[in-house]
Amino acid sequence: MLLRLGSCLVAWLIVYTHLIWLATLARVGCGTDGDQLWMLLLFFAPVAIGATWLLRVTRPLEELHAILRWFGVPLMVLLPMAAFAIWPSFVSATLGGRGVCNNAVASVWQAGWAPVQTITLAFVAVTIWRVWRDSMAPRSRLGEGRSGPTPGD
Repeated sequence: MLLRLGSCLVAWLIVYTHLIWLATLARVGCGTDGDQLWMLLLFFAPVAIGATWLLRVTRPLEELHAILRWFGVPLMVLLPMAAFAIWPSFVSATLGGRGVCNNAVASVWQAGWAPVQTITLAFVAVTIWRVWRDSMAPRSRLGEGRSGPTPGD
């Protein structure tokens, strides 16, 4: 039980970190480090996608899963903000061929940055929806019957 709880809490923190970085990226810009933050977010995207798989490990613990689902509410507010931060890069680097921090030709990773982040946001949104759906569904609908005798047997 503690391993499931710990894994789920760490996963929520990873997903929060990724979405907060994405949402604030438009305000931070490139700065003196150039496109380093953009590259960091590109390599952090697979970690965030992997963490989304851990958000559902508390499903067998119904009460705990129902409590932890509330962590998804602020993330649903952050999702549009993160998508808004991705859009300028999608237009300029992916479609326009310009770099994320300058008007030079976009490198391969810069052109692929926005689609990777969009896929990450889609995974997060679908997983949060599934966490809510699972926590509200009766256990029999999830296909996870209890072992042992049931009351009334």
